[in-house]
Amino acid sequence: METQHSHHTTKQIVELKPKLNGFLISYIIFSIPGFVVGLIGMVLTVILLFFVVFGIFLGADSSDTQTLPYRVVKEGKTTNSILIYDLSGPITTGTLTGSGVTRESNIYTKVVASDFAEIKKDKNIKGVVFRVNTPGGEASASKVLGDLIQDLSSFYGQSQSVYYFDSIAASGGLMAAYKSDNYIVGSPYGETGSIGVILTLPNFKGAADKIGYSQTVIKSSETKDIGSSFRDPTDIEIKYFQDSVNKEFATFKETVVSGRKIEPKEVDKIANGFVYTNDRALELGLIDQLGDVEVAVNKTASNNRLNSDYQVLEIKNEVNFVDSLFASKTLSNIFNATAATSNVVNRATFFKPGNLYMVDEYKL
Repeated sequence: METQHSHHTTKQIVELKPKLNGFLISYIIFSIPGFVVGLIGMVLTVILLFFVVFGIFLGADSSDTQTLPYRVVKEGKTTNSILIYDLSGPITTGTLTGSGVTRESNIYTKVVASDFAEIKKDKNIKGVVFRVNTPGGEASASKVLGDLIQDLSSFYGQSQSVYYFDSIAASGGLMAAYKSDNYIVGSPYGETGSIGVILTLPNFKGAADKIGYSQTVIKSSETKDIGSSFRDPTDIEIKYFQDSVNKEFATFKETVVSGRKIEPKEVDKIANGFVYTNDRALELGLIDQLGDVEVAVNKTASNNRLNSDYQVLEIKNEVNFVDSLFASKTLSNIFNATAATSNVVNRATFFKPGNLYMVDEYKL
């Protein structure tokens, strides 16, 4: 007898339900610091972008119109003040524009004119010392700077424009300083000189040939593109430039003769482009005495009949938030070099008689 067994397969379904036991709450709690940090970072990023965008538009034009911020160098018992005005960097036209550009990076004639107009409004200022630290600059800008200084000195009834020649006072700086009656105190460790004119004509013809770049120039006369960087100058053009440089050089020497009361033949001997240590510059008559800036301040006080109660001021060099990010001197020089290079490449006829005086380390 056969017995049949019935096999029944039982399927057991196990449903797993996670027991959170507070996991979700713990996750939220531990995520809060990261969320807060991320939120703060996002807010700071928005604020930074705000300053960058609006700083570019607001910071560029404010330098010409803002009231000059002063720093007290020496306190006095009265509000009568002598201002030390810094003239630092290459001399050029224009104004404070672009990141990394400050009063200490260039001497902009437009900025100087604006500053001087503001200074005249301050009734407490009774005299100015011009602290010079420049390798030179554009010939026309140097003459304009000299006129501005002479005008401000006359405003205060100063019989002399008093200068303190700091580390370097060269070329266009002398042109500006010597345009009016002057008294010059030179740093014992500084240098003065570089009486001369230089005009550089870049020539990219060889480089253009190598990369296959060429120009088709349609012009009204043979010399209309004089100074072009993509061809060699002709003999006629070289003579034209040399005559212009010679004329500018003669004007420079006349300014030295009249400004420093030096005989023309003696000026001819030192008008060689050399820079002299200030002890030698004193012997040559390019400055009046050696000393520090306080000596120049005392001279101004004496000229303006101020007693010892006066205070001494300087202009604080304030930059906006954006400029402070790019305030590196190296970056500033790169910006200046880039701008100058753009002028060379984009304007074939940008050359002017005596466009640059000797520029030493600022030479591009």
